[in-house]
Amino acid sequence: MKKFLILAALTFCFNNGYAKIIIDNEWARLTPNGMGAVYFEIKNTNTEDDFLIKASSPNAKSVMIHETQRMGNMTHMKHHSNGTKIPANNSVLFQPGSFHIMLSSIDKNLKLGDKILINLIFQNHENISIEPILKIKPPIK
Repeated sequence: MKKFLILAALTFCFNNGYAKIIIDNEWARLTPNGMGAVYFEIKNTNTEDDFLIKASSPNAKSVMIHETQRMGNMTHMKHHSNGTKIPANNSVLFQPGSFHIMLSSIDKNLKLGDKILINLIFQNHENISIEPILKIKPPIK
């Protein structure tokens, strides 16, 4: 019985206390027309799916979750107004040509090399704030 209680306690700790959403490799692209995009990797270490349901920023008038999609020779943006699924024990890349956070009417005082505050709102996980550096090109890996 004692072994069962220890195992149950450890299982509870690993499923609740240590499982989380992790954001890695964040960066943001700034264009001269006041538009931009934010890229990163979301890692879900939970045993259940989560959803990135919204993003916001005090530095941009509009912040939306987008996905670039190609159909033949046409490229268009799909707005994910209901959020994006982050599968359990998996990750989703927000990268050029795929998922990204679209920014419009970015604060005119921001320039290349500055950080921009982005708030990521999840369905199950607590909100996460990131501050990617504004760049033109992706960082070299």
